[in-house]
Amino acid sequence: MNITKTENRIINSLTLSCIKHNYPEFVAEFGYEDADRRMENLFGATWNDCKELVWQWHDFNTGEVRSVSNES
Repeated sequence: MNITKTENRIINSLTLSCIKHNYPEFVAEFGYEDADRRMENLFGATWNDCKELVWQWHDFNTGEVRSVSNES
C-alpha cells in the first residue's frame, strides 16, 4: 500500500499527539531515562525522529528542564 505525503503527515501528526499525551505520565511514573526507553519501545523510529521536539514541548509545559545526563 502506497501512502501519500498527505496521509503520511496525518499519521505523523496523530503519532506525535499520542506521544505528547503519554510522555508526561511516563516521566512521572518512570523518570526521564526509563520514559525515553519505553517511548522508543512503543514508537520506534518515530520517537527517535521527534524526541527532541517532545522534550522541548514537555520542558515548556512543565517548567522543568531535563539535565544533560538524562538525555538518550
